[in-house]
Amino acid sequence: MTPYYSDDAVTIYHGDALDILPSLRTGSVDAVVTDPPYIIGAVSAGNMASKSGGWQDMMNSSGWFASWYREVARILRQTGVFWTFLNWRTVPVVMRAAIDAQIPITSMAVWDKQWIGPGGSQGLRPSYEMVALSCAEGFAIADRGVPDIIRHQVGSYKESGHPAEKPLGLVARLLDLSSLAPGALVVDPFLGSGTTARAAKDAGLRCVGIEAEERYCEIAATRCAQEVLDLGAA
Repeated sequence: MTPYYSDDAVTIYHGDALDILPSLRTGSVDAVVTDPPYIIGAVSAGNMASKSGGWQDMMNSSGWFASWYREVARILRQTGVFWTFLNWRTVPVVMRAAIDAQIPITSMAVWDKQWIGPGGSQGLRPSYEMVALSCAEGFAIADRGVPDIIRHQVGSYKESGHPAEKPLGLVARLLDLSSLAPGALVVDPFLGSGTTARAAKDAGLRCVGIEAEERYCEIAATRCAQEVLDLGAA
């Protein structure tokens, strides 16, 4: 399989996660950090009140989540950790998928954006998302003082143009909480604009990223090709 981009730390594949994840060796990955599609508005009948829409569609979506969750469970080491972004609408989908894939969620972190996003008149304006934590049996959070609220400010501006771009510092925080050794392998099955890969490279880790849209593969490759300037004293 030919990578879209590769350097000493990062390998990016252009393709479907369900086609590429099976090629990764069992028990070879130290951490998976990803921001999958949230499946918002996945209603086949176009009516949340119909018997075939709403809850049934969410459960159908959980089947897709479970299919790649199983691959995540397979590739993780015994000390591996799995972080996945979600919002309140997809909590039932993710919970069901994690149970079906036998990689249960052990904790749910709230990402406080310290910024209020747009919202309709019948709801509160959103100022948070969530991050689900799952792990293999041998993983443990080293710092037992870490709370389940992570504050990291963000605004409406997306530098890469990706609508769901996550802050580099936030992903770096998740990697730091994962207590990874230098050179550890991180995987992101939904790489988007490459934030996970860039954060991993900056932290002295390796990363394999998978992205279905070529335009975002190119953005991610450009970000990863940029060298970090040493601003320390000469």
